[in-house]
Amino acid sequence: MLNVSKVVLVMAICVFVAAFSADDCQQVLTQLQPCRNYLKSGGSVPANCCKGVATLNKAATTATKKQQFCKCLQSEAKSLGVNSNYASSLPQKCKVNVGYPISYSVNCTRIH
Repeated sequence: MLNVSKVVLVMAICVFVAAFSADDCQQVLTQLQPCRNYLKSGGSVPANCCKGVATLNKAATTATKKQQFCKCLQSEAKSLGVNSNYASSLPQKCKVNVGYPISYSVNCTRIH
């Protein structure tokens, strides 16, 4: 079972996912694990959370990879009840430009 903290960051960074392996999705969630508390409850964003967000953003070098990450994060965040307001504000708080809004309603297949 995935930890809420991993999923929370994942949604905030929905910079990625369409159909990739469970191992790849787990790696995304692991990078975002430090964001757990923020994505769930708000407050201050830990530096290691922003590091994970930046790492994932840099790894999303193709539209396919971004779509994969997005889909992974979106499905996990919904199942764990990530606060969408905190998720949507995470890239800005980390000063990372993901290029599209972070939202449960984002169509991951339209990310380029």
